[in-house]
Amino acid sequence: MKGIDPNESLGFQCNLTVKFFVGSLEERLKGTGVSPSQHRALAHLIALGPLPLTDLVKRLGIATPTGVRLVDRMERDGWVTREPDPEDSRRKMLVPTEKAHEVWETISVVSKEMLTQAYRGIPPEEIEKAIEVLERVRENLAEFS
Repeated sequence: MKGIDPNESLGFQCNLTVKFFVGSLEERLKGTGVSPSQHRALAHLIALGPLPLTDLVKRLGIATPTGVRLVDRMERDGWVTREPDPEDSRRKMLVPTEKAHEVWETISVVSKEMLTQAYRGIPPEEIEKAIEVLERVRENLAEFS
């Protein structure tokens, strides 16, 4: 019986690509004080505004205990605060700080440069199609989770 060929598996290819993205991002974030994990969390919080932890961990695709540790470090480092949800006082919202917004300006430039390099020679419509395919793959896999 033939085994799985990593060259023919979207999962293997995505995993390898993510490792390259994270490695490149880690190198480019040096000196900002932001880790790749914090970068991903800040991207959601700055783009979408304050979120409860449950929403953030879903968007990041991580377990709640991992999310709690990530947010604890981000709060310690001054990137976020936990504030009461105006609609539900039992829940806390994660709010990016002014410090986070300031560093985000630099990080955005670095991130855009990295994506420009990563997408070099690939037409925009192919990037859009790849994103659509990956979204559908995630939806399909979510049905079994």
